[in-house]
Amino acid sequence: MSEFSQQHTEYTFYDGTMRDRVDLLNDPIDSSLRKFAIPMAFSFLINIIYTQIDRWYVSRLGDTAIAGIGAADQVAFFLFTVASGFGVGTGIIIARRIGEGNRKEASRIAAQAVVAMALIGLVITTVMLLLMPELPSFLNLNPEVGPQVIYYLSGLLLGYTANLLNFQLFAVVRSMGNTIYPMIVLVGTTIVNAVVAPFLIFGIGPFPELGMYGAGLATACAQTLGCVFSIWALIAGKSDMKLDFSGFRLDLDVIWRIAKQGFPASLQMLSVSVNRLFLFGIVAGYGTTVTAAFTLGLNIDLVIYMIVFAMGMAIEVITGQNLGAGKVERVFAYHRSAVKQLGTLMVALAISVWFFGASFVQLFTTNPDTVRIAVAYLHTTVIGYLFFAIGFVTVRVVSGAGAALTSMAVIGGSLLGIQFPLALLFSHVFAWGPQGVWYAIVTANVCFCIIALLVLRSRRWLHARV
Repeated sequence: MSEFSQQHTEYTFYDGTMRDRVDLLNDPIDSSLRKFAIPMAFSFLINIIYTQIDRWYVSRLGDTAIAGIGAADQVAFFLFTVASGFGVGTGIIIARRIGEGNRKEASRIAAQAVVAMALIGLVITTVMLLLMPELPSFLNLNPEVGPQVIYYLSGLLLGYTANLLNFQLFAVVRSMGNTIYPMIVLVGTTIVNAVVAPFLIFGIGPFPELGMYGAGLATACAQTLGCVFSIWALIAGKSDMKLDFSGFRLDLDVIWRIAKQGFPASLQMLSVSVNRLFLFGIVAGYGTTVTAAFTLGLNIDLVIYMIVFAMGMAIEVITGQNLGAGKVERVFAYHRSAVKQLGTLMVALAISVWFFGASFVQLFTTNPDTVRIAVAYLHTTVIGYLFFAIGFVTVRVVSGAGAALTSMAVIGGSLLGIQFPLALLFSHVFAWGPQGVWYAIVTANVCFCIIALLVLRSRRWLHARV
């Protein structure tokens, strides 16, 4: 038996749910892709629920608190985006080492990445706590909302490092073919947050009433608990990867290689955030009703796109492992399978949104104008679901191969170079109003799909070094 086979046999040994791993190098393409991607999609949907818990509880504190948590969420998203690319880079490199059969090196890189992410989180937390008093003026918040943002973030930042470490540890485990374990931890932390939050926010029983600070603190407690459990599981070997810190010394070369892969991933996420802010700026010019309709439409899109993001991340890991094992054609087979399976699902979801989107919108508003505009948005943008899905899984093949800059250029270029300019052109120059923005979103998704497929076909990304 070869060295790789010995390592592989040991690695795929099943020992309970937390070790439930998919063999991405040898299992049938279609079924292994579903088995790997579905738990990840569920994890992403759980994340949506997670983020809504604080918002639901805080809404009981009044409009000022709602506005405060809305502003704080933008800051929290930005802070997460800045560091999360490091976790993405870690997953890409570890997946390649696993494909090569070098499990020992994968474990070493994982240990280095966990320590580095902890340091990154602590530095950012310290800087933010020092800058916190200046945040309301920087964000141009009114005197009532500003303190609410500070209260919430002061509690939330206590779990910021733990949140980053969770993301890092999940990336490590997923890169080895296990999506069950991250899903279990996410479900657990979501339940903890939901249970703890009302006690800290409203002062139930012996707990003091902490309001917005309690909301942030509850999330921080849940994230910290999940982080402690995850680190214990990986050190104790309860998951697929066992972190070994014996004789540990910080390896700056490894950290630099991870950062080079991760920085473009962070820029990708930032480009999404910036583009969304630009579109909101255009839409806001047409009034509160249009803005509300746009927001409700995006909420539906977000659920759909979570499924796409999950499939994309699955393809990224699959690409890294199979390229490491020298199974190039298997990468393309997985891509074809993803396009086929995800494409079929997107068509079904687009039809569902077309016919039932109005019912969802009416759960949040009874304003007939808002409903009408939101439905017009949905009836336009559903056309782009299929194209966005194909483009995204395609570009994730490229990033999974290690061509992070190429992937960043395709996504950033499609958003900031195509979608935003077209939104301005269609809405203002062509005078199509908000409908022009909806057309721009669809057009950009079609262009994104075509560009991604052309890049994939070139195969230049296969020469990226990881």
